[in-house]
Amino acid sequence: MSARTGRPSLSQEEIADRRGTVITATLRLISERGTSGIRLKDVARAASISVGTIQYYFDSREDLILSAYQQHSQNVIALVRASFREGTDPWTSLAQTFHDFFHVADFSDRTRLWIEFVAAATRDDELRGLLDEVFLAWKQVIRRIVEAGIADGSFVPPLDAEIAIDALLAQLDGFEIAHATGATGTNVERIESVLQRTARVLLGAPQDPIDRLGDG
Repeated sequence: MSARTGRPSLSQEEIADRRGTVITATLRLISERGTSGIRLKDVARAASISVGTIQYYFDSREDLILSAYQQHSQNVIALVRASFREGTDPWTSLAQTFHDFFHVADFSDRTRLWIEFVAAATRDDELRGLLDEVFLAWKQVIRRIVEAGIADGSFVPPLDAEIAIDALLAQLDGFEIAHATGATGTNVERIESVLQRTARVLLGAPQDPIDRLGDG
């Protein structure tokens, strides 16, 4: 995936900027049309560059799609890890992690992209590895918060902590799919509220008496 010879030399920063522009356009089109609907000429039009420029930086359409999903994986992992704040009480840290995930960037676009990513990963070992990295990053962050809560006594899970973590992440994945398909009652505010209430039960966190589910 290195730049080819035959064109004026560019700085590494310029190369990264051009590749980034192409990848951003590709991810947007994947969200709108799906992976199978990606054509180089459409990416070129969306990125305001030529098809030749895309081919200069990416060996093939498949190489471009893989690079786009690699970038998406890095973006999600960075978002999840950035939400963890050392020194914050565990419940606040968990709630903030969920909140940031729902409210940073366009959640609807990201859910559609996530579905395409998962579908593509079922047929590609390299993409499956990227997907595993995202799941692992999520699990590491949530586990770190849960372990801190158990250690200071603010979390008293009524079941094995690892099961509670898996259940929370499974619920999050399920809501992402439902939101992407436009299911009733899956607006961001309600998803966040339901997930927080579920987390309180699964982790044995103190219940918030003013916590109410948002209208569907």
